[in-house]
Amino acid sequence: MSDIVADLLRLSEDPNADPRTRRRQTMERLVQTLLAMADTEMGSEDPQHRHSIIHLTTIIRKMTGRIAEADDATFSAIVREAAMLIRSLQRRQADAARFTVH
Repeated sequence: MSDIVADLLRLSEDPNADPRTRRRQTMERLVQTLLAMADTEMGSEDPQHRHSIIHLTTIIRKMTGRIAEADDATFSAIVREAAMLIRSLQRRQADAARFTVH
């Protein structure tokens, strides 16, 4: 599996894109990543966990425009928090996989 966090933090394929566009792309990538992680939670014994991920994703999707226009410190803080969340979810999925019988 590729490093999802590294993919998320790669702001844009186009270095000439304006900062707002790169930020919007980052938030869209975050939403896609979280939705993919929610899909892997489908078989989870804790449906509330999947619901929480989807709820957070919905909020981020609705706020993408405002996040893209945030000042640098706020945007950086949001991206750092998102990266920590994704890493936490990855660890949770890895732990769950160790105890799952295939």
